Amino acid sequence: MEQIRRAGALCRTVALATTLLLLNAVIWPSWALAIEAERHKEQQEQARWEARHQTFEQVLRGIRDQARQQQQTINERLGEDSGIMARAARALGLGDEALATERLVWLQEKANAMHQQALAGFKETEARLEKNNASTRIRDRHERAVADYLQRYQHLKKQLQSVTGSESLTAQSDATAELVGFLEPFRMEKPRDPFDPNKLPWRTPDPDQTRAPANSASELSRSSGLPLFDMGAQVASSSASMDGLLLESAVAPDEEHLASTLDADITPAIEALAEELNHEPVAIYQWVRNNIELIPSYGSIQGSEYTLENRRGNAFDTASLLIALLRASEIPARYAMGTVEIPADQVMNWVGGVRAPGAAGNLLGQGGIPNTAMTRGGRVDSFRLEHVWVEAWVDFHPSRGADHRQGDSWIPMDASFKQYDYGDGMALDQEVPFDAQALADTIEQQSTINEEEGWVQGVPGGAIEDSLEDYRAELEAYIDSQAPDATVGEVLGSKGIKEVIHEQLAPSLPYQRITRQLTTPELSDSLRWKFKYQLHTDANGYKGTELFTIEEPTVGLAGRKLSVSFSPATQEDEDTLAGYLPQPDENGDLDPGELPETLPGYLINLKAEFAVDEDIVVNPDVEVTMGSGLISEMGYWQPGRGWDTSENNPVAGEYRALALDLQGISAQAADDLETSLEATRAKLDAEDYAGLTKQQLVGDMLYSTILGYFALNDMQDQIGERQANSVGYRAPSYGLFKTSLQPQYWFGMPRDVKASGLTMDVDHMSSIRVDKDNNRDRWVAVNRANGARMSAMEHLVPEEMYSTDDNPAHGISAVKALQLAAAEGQKIWTITQSNLSQAMAALNLSSSVEADIRNAVRTGKEVTAHEDTINFHGRPSAGYMVIDPETGAGGYLIAGGENGGFLAVFGLFAFVIIAGVFSGGWALLAVIWALINFAFWVNAIGNAQNSKEFNQANALAALGLSLSFLGLPALGAEGISLLLFSEAFIFMLGAI
Repeated sequence: MEQIRRAGALCRTVALATTLLLLNAVIWPSWALAIEAERHKEQQEQARWEARHQTFEQVLRGIRDQARQQQQTINERLGEDSGIMARAARALGLGDEALATERLVWLQEKANAMHQQALAGFKETEARLEKNNASTRIRDRHERAVADYLQRYQHLKKQLQSVTGSESLTAQSDATAELVGFLEPFRMEKPRDPFDPNKLPWRTPDPDQTRAPANSASELSRSSGLPLFDMGAQVASSSASMDGLLLESAVAPDEEHLASTLDADITPAIEALAEELNHEPVAIYQWVRNNIELIPSYGSIQGSEYTLENRRGNAFDTASLLIALLRASEIPARYAMGTVEIPADQVMNWVGGVRAPGAAGNLLGQGGIPNTAMTRGGRVDSFRLEHVWVEAWVDFHPSRGADHRQGDSWIPMDASFKQYDYGDGMALDQEVPFDAQALADTIEQQSTINEEEGWVQGVPGGAIEDSLEDYRAELEAYIDSQAPDATVGEVLGSKGIKEVIHEQLAPSLPYQRITRQLTTPELSDSLRWKFKYQLHTDANGYKGTELFTIEEPTVGLAGRKLSVSFSPATQEDEDTLAGYLPQPDENGDLDPGELPETLPGYLINLKAEFAVDEDIVVNPDVEVTMGSGLISEMGYWQPGRGWDTSENNPVAGEYRALALDLQGISAQAADDLETSLEATRAKLDAEDYAGLTKQQLVGDMLYSTILGYFALNDMQDQIGERQANSVGYRAPSYGLFKTSLQPQYWFGMPRDVKASGLTMDVDHMSSIRVDKDNNRDRWVAVNRANGARMSAMEHLVPEEMYSTDDNPAHGISAVKALQLAAAEGQKIWTITQSNLSQAMAALNLSSSVEADIRNAVRTGKEVTAHEDTINFHGRPSAGYMVIDPETGAGGYLIAGGENGGFLAVFGLFAFVIIAGVFSGGWALLAVIWALINFAFWVNAIGNAQNSKEFNQANALAALGLSLSFLGLPALGAEGISLLLFSEAFIFMLGAI
């Protein structure tokens, strides 16, 4: 037995030893490898963190952020140890050890090194001021800035030493709180545009916000601001005519009924058309009725002149054009308004050829037109809606207006109500079907898709591009073989007004009036859309001093260039700025290499300017420092709905070109812009700089970019909707294209300001759109696809416009950022409330971007984002899409918070950015290259003889600006196939 026990003990010992050897040989190396991998990961993270703190302003931000984080950790520790025993232990010095501060120590050392560089930089600035014989005021400004910097740096140094040198948690808590309190008031980074997920920038209006139509004249008077009864000289009451016309009003016309007004402006173009129509009321009415297409919206938006240019407008705009033409012919005219009832089938045709009464009511509601569907026998039989038309004082008896000599009656004319013929076009979806399933199978086979977690990785971009290019070629070949000379309408479907030609005027309206009409020679202010732009200083994230407020009816701004810019506050400020710019040599040439990378913003004071076309309409006396953060608010006031605005955070010194796309961009607007650019080019070629302004030099370039963006998307919307079973119209929208300044803030002082590129920011892109059958799922799909396309255009349009062979421009948008991240192999997350926690743990984006994502998802939105920042030409960037799954509305954002795109431009484009502030003397020469380059681009488009030359000159972006000199029918098979291809690409993008 003893031997057995000894043998068992020996076996156990051998087994234990074997097990230990096995653990050492197998498990320990795995454990060691795991530890080493974790250590390597930490080293990489530390290296990335250190790389983000290589300049003084980055170090200051790092100190602030680390102090905030440490303060939160200390508060959590103290909260956990708040019991009586814990407090007693800390009183005895037990369990009260301070937190480790390795990163703060590293930042402290980095700050000390940067401080020496800062002092050297200040000395260089002082030497430059001496050399340029700067004024006493500028030198005093520099000395005060240096003194403030030194005082704040010494205070920071002392507080950092208190934090890093603390031995107890309690002492460290007090020191950290003091450090955070000291740094908190200072601006540390460029202000970021706010984002509200409950007010997405790109959307369709909510029809449920539109009120019901008025049921009485008094109710209509209260809502519209129109007088309840006619006021004016009375004439003898007339009995009902033999035509059964009941004259409700016995008020004779006066001078007001012949006057040019804000809405019915009698311009030279309108006078010329009135003369062409021989000043005959019948001809005038029929021309407007047969040539102006209806947009189903409410309120005066663009007025008579732009409606004539655009050849489309709502009932108010159409009435304004008709009144202006009549008054230009010395025929008194006035607005008439009331609630009317129109058969449902006529309304469905009128608003766009929809096939369901619900779609018609939806369109009317989105457009803000008060309406209600009337049912009879269980189905929608008609619509009641508030409507506006025209009454003209014409010679009705006995010729019924055919022989106008002396007016005797107010005769109704409704040039906006009409019916349309709709052509189906080619059945391309049947004749040339796109094999979406094959592409989907390819994507599924070559990608890693994790539906449970909500991400996709390795999407084969090349395969998608090849598939779409093959489809484009098939489309082109089919159209070329079947109808090589076909117009866009013949290929995609057409819409034409059913013309009515009569020799006399009708005595009544073609529908039933429900309320007594109201009449007025001029629209009330409550029936006009308005645009507002407001600029304030930034007071710790809140609106500070108001710099200016512009609030104007949109009819006065239609087709006009708007800009917000800055100019040197005094001659001393302009001289200081000029002292930093290179001088031309004896030949007048400039060396771009001598252009400064940064400007000392703290030395230069500016004044804000708001310009309409070339005229500066506001230039307040308040001075702001170049590079300082500001707060702007802009948006529309809509009759019946009130203000809808967005906020931005400009930087003083940026040039912002604003474009209003009210109901489409007219060909005349693009033509006028081309003429202006060519005139500027001619003056530059002739070295005639007299009278040139920065609005011409810089503003026209920037404005043409945002105008081209709107024009291109408007056209693509129209083409895409014909293929997507939907009807849509542009609703008032706005956006800007701007120079971007990147200030470097030292304790809130803009020490250095540099030009970082150009940025497009489209804060409000609104469309009135429905599915023809009122199918909600298809409507949402179209909205999503259009949003993806419009996001892509935010980098494609600037790239096309500003690239040359020697100086390519590189743009980024939300869609492109996601594409670049996918090409890097990053996971692309679709984030909803179900996977929010898991997705946020995987993302490594900036805190502000991640906050946007969290806030959006918590409000029920769907977010598409990539894992980590991408390096976009040396600039860390990110892109993410915020979509409302219920409507398809969206925000397509880049890292700076803009709903738009960023363009990295190099070389001489920096001159353009500087010229946006400084426009004197030699600075005019600085933009010659850029303007000539752009003028060549415009000229190439204008001289295109066929679709091939057109496409070669500019594949996509030029399409919008070329409207004025290249008609749609001239595109031919190749051009049409290109447009169809682009739409196929966009819908595929939306599907992915």
